[in-house]
Amino acid sequence: MDTLAPPILDTIDQILQHASNENPSILFEHEVYRILNLLDLETPPVHFIRDASDITPQDLSRFSSDTLMMKIVSPTVAHKMAVNGVRSVYRDLDFLKYSCERLQQEVAALGHPVEGILLVDHIPYTKDLGNEVLLGFRESDAFGPVISFSKGGTDAEHFAEHFSPPNLILAPIDEAWARALLQSTKIYKKYLKDARRRHVDHLVQAGVQLSRLAVCFSNFFDPSSRFILKEFEINPFVFDARGRFVALDGFATIEKRVGPGHATATNHLDQLTPFFEPRGIAVVGVSRSDSAKPGNIIFENLLRLGRRDVYGVGIKGGTIAVGGQTMALCISICDIADPVDLAVVAVPAEHSVAVVKECAQKGVRAIILIPGGFSETHKNRTLEQEILVTAHRHGIRIIGPNCLGIVYSGNEKTPGVNTFFVPEEKFRINLEKDNNVAILSQSGALGITEIYNLRNAISPKVIVSYGNQLDVDPADLVAYFDRDPEVDVIGCYIEGFKAAGGRKFFNTARQTNTPIIVYKAWRTSAEKQATESHTASIAGEYEVAKAAMKQAGLIVAETMIDHGDFIKTFALLSDFEVRGNRVALIANAGYEKTYAADNLGRLQIAAFDPATHDALAKLLPPYVTVDPLLDLTPMAGDAMYADCIRTILQSDTVDALMISIVPHSILLHTTDDEIARTEGHLAERIVDLIHTYKKPTVVSVNVAFGAGAVYNRFGQILDSGGVPTFLTANRAMICLNAFVHYRLTRHQQYRDAWLT
Repeated sequence: MDTLAPPILDTIDQILQHASNENPSILFEHEVYRILNLLDLETPPVHFIRDASDITPQDLSRFSSDTLMMKIVSPTVAHKMAVNGVRSVYRDLDFLKYSCERLQQEVAALGHPVEGILLVDHIPYTKDLGNEVLLGFRESDAFGPVISFSKGGTDAEHFAEHFSPPNLILAPIDEAWARALLQSTKIYKKYLKDARRRHVDHLVQAGVQLSRLAVCFSNFFDPSSRFILKEFEINPFVFDARGRFVALDGFATIEKRVGPGHATATNHLDQLTPFFEPRGIAVVGVSRSDSAKPGNIIFENLLRLGRRDVYGVGIKGGTIAVGGQTMALCISICDIADPVDLAVVAVPAEHSVAVVKECAQKGVRAIILIPGGFSETHKNRTLEQEILVTAHRHGIRIIGPNCLGIVYSGNEKTPGVNTFFVPEEKFRINLEKDNNVAILSQSGALGITEIYNLRNAISPKVIVSYGNQLDVDPADLVAYFDRDPEVDVIGCYIEGFKAAGGRKFFNTARQTNTPIIVYKAWRTSAEKQATESHTASIAGEYEVAKAAMKQAGLIVAETMIDHGDFIKTFALLSDFEVRGNRVALIANAGYEKTYAADNLGRLQIAAFDPATHDALAKLLPPYVTVDPLLDLTPMAGDAMYADCIRTILQSDTVDALMISIVPHSILLHTTDDEIARTEGHLAERIVDLIHTYKKPTVVSVNVAFGAGAVYNRFGQILDSGGVPTFLTANRAMICLNAFVHYRLTRHQQYRDAWLT
């Protein structure tokens, strides 16, 4: 990893130490300038004075401009303009002394302590768009150092809030990544249009240098520095009339390093195996008098899977009737004679510590903590820490608390696991389909809802509701299931990350080979409040999380609808080959054709080769024009649709296909009744053709409001047959675009995809 030279590091560390002696948490602007100069970044001539009487003629001789900028230096003033703390004055000794004295008095009168005045040479520049930029970084508690680039100037915050948020990227970055960050912005096009490539080079170099600084003084990387730079912002960097790139204002906050820094690696993944393939499961919290208790439902669900190694634990002991048999309850997990790998703890939070200690005595290797009432309610944080200390001491891994736990379909070695305390009649997973999907959700209810909505298309290999992520977090789970050859798609719903959890997730996810589809919640203050009442995560930072996930090469879902639709698409098309991004469309309504064409994204409309064109011309009636966006009109029947699909899928100039069907057409067999009495109907033909040619294909079945029920069977046949099917053309095209783009860019440099 590229870093700063040791002499520079030592000098910066000394600057931070000196600053910390006077102001423990901030750097003054002239101290920021000293660091920038060490990074070979240009600043104007400056001179710091404690008092107006300190100014001498020799001080003024260092400036070249007849005009100077006076800036207040105060530990409590971050935005100098807000207190009228910036003045432009003529370089006259007596007038300058008078002006400095007035400035100090006026700011002090507002209640701010004044350390002195910074005199800065005036740098003339125009405020044209692109001449003022904000460049800096901050240390995110979840993700570590994050580089930020946006429009600079006095209105930078207003612009970022109302027009365009900052462009973000996680450090460390090299020159190629810094250039990619700039190329992802709209201002980059203006630089190219105005032939200002030198501007681009200046910004790239500054971005790389700030990245090096951020990494060297981060709690996530080099532990040798004594300080952490929490914020380091230049607003603005300007391009002056001579083309120089100059820092005109700087702000930074610091804190002393405490401890060795954050660990962000996923280790000992084999320790997660007992959660999914346990030998012996104890359910702690089974009641002999109340069958509706979560522990009882979990106990019954596990027995229903055919497991013979499930043991109930209830404080009163005795027996209970479960599934037509009488089962004895142990008073303590230590009373179980056989080995127990997994304990599912469904007792109130205040009793959980004692249970975890008994699990340690028993030699349990994994614990699922079901109950809520921990830190997600801002209570019982000490209980969580006591549990974690006990678990770490004995090598126990924990999922939860405040979770539903695990549904695992099992394999030849194990009959599976189901700790979701939802009765069988309310939630049952169909395991008859290929179960190649892992759903990792901070919210158990979300996992249930998503699987129910996708029930016609996929079955999950596993659902994990991990709750407060006291120990096991999404990075651990992603790394574990990326190794599973049966898992083709990983879907993640994340409300927030614990400290350093975001960087851990980023480091893990960027190394995976499995498509990871992520929805990151907690975008607004209202959503934050809603989530705070449910989990205990350090959340917020949505824009940082989104940027990090894109940088890692993940598929970021903007909505929960996208999340479910992407999971379905990637799961059903997992064994399809992607050779390019040329797409064709077959529709039986003109508006569907234009609707799909308006949502192409990164897909390109294919051009038919002569053989395909001629073959289609023979199939189609004279009133239908051969076109890659093919409108068959409502006069097309099942056979014409199928013949056109076959012909287009055979074409070497078509890489992907979208089929749009308005099922009301009189010549199509699409209603439930028509399908029941028709052999070789269109849905059946589409399934056969798609799996014959294995080119990425999606289907839109567009039904009028209120009329969908009569076409339910048609859509279900397509979905259950492995053809991703949607209700609108734009949904279908969005999903096809996401799948094709991911496949074409995932194994290239991630930044190629990240630019868009």
